Amino acid sequence: MHYKLSKRKTLLLLPLAIAFVILAAFRFAGNALHPLEPLSQHYKTLSELNPLPDNSRAWMDTIRYPWAEYGKGAQGNTLWRTMYLSAALEAMLPGLATPPANSSDQTRAELDYLLRLQQNRTPQEVARAQYIANIGSWPNILNPEDPDYKENRKQLFYIASPVGEWYNDQNFPATTELLLNCIQDIRVTEFRLKWHFKRARPYHLEPALQPLARISSPSFASGHSLWAFSEAFLFAEIIPERRADFLKMAEEVRWSRELMGIHYPSDNEASRVISWNLLSAWSKNPAFMEALQKARKEWKDWNKSDQRK
Repeated sequence: MHYKLSKRKTLLLLPLAIAFVILAAFRFAGNALHPLEPLSQHYKTLSELNPLPDNSRAWMDTIRYPWAEYGKGAQGNTLWRTMYLSAALEAMLPGLATPPANSSDQTRAELDYLLRLQQNRTPQEVARAQYIANIGSWPNILNPEDPDYKENRKQLFYIASPVGEWYNDQNFPATTELLLNCIQDIRVTEFRLKWHFKRARPYHLEPALQPLARISSPSFASGHSLWAFSEAFLFAEIIPERRADFLKMAEEVRWSRELMGIHYPSDNEASRVISWNLLSAWSKNPAFMEALQKARKEWKDWNKSDQRK
């Protein structure tokens, strides 16, 4: 019994509920995929706490995301098809991560952390987090006459904004096509995981939390963190020397979801790891590899021509 419990705890813990990691050895055109950055000390500390149910808080395990708050759009998004993920890999998505139990010591510590953020957040931090909340591209905005069309395509490059405003959808059409296909896979992954786990939002478990927004979909995994880190890892394959800049942008997105009181740290850390696995999985698809090579060539050709000037 002790062995089984320890084994289960190991599966649920580091890195924050990752049950197994697939496709870690996939390669990009002969070059090994850059390894996933290690868990930060903050998330490592939380992940080392017991993720299993605690009987003294058993009432918390009866709470799931309420159907009354579940938006039709969020449910419908689970029906989208993927672009680069195979059916077999899609089926493995729920096995990549498992959230800690609502009643667990880990979740309690995460809720306490969110309460501290709430107590100490400044007006400037709130404004920044709310700005980031409106960032994020969608694969179903395809009509050029749609008022959101241009902004949606522009936001595809948000994580790469440290490169410069000239790195955008108009100057890099091949990269834009790649990003649009990837964002579809990202959204499918996001909403199917949410549907599978139906994890209650932090404010459903902790009445003292005053979130800056209420979200019409379950908590696990974080969609914002998923697209932010997926794009950071993807852009880093196009412009490897800017990897740290891209990851810094993704980290700010992750921070914003916690500051707003709408995601547990475990939601965000799971999304970071799943993002890296998505990139690994995509690399197995020849269509993705062809699109990635076009994006790389587009970047090199642009810089050779020095069109920025």
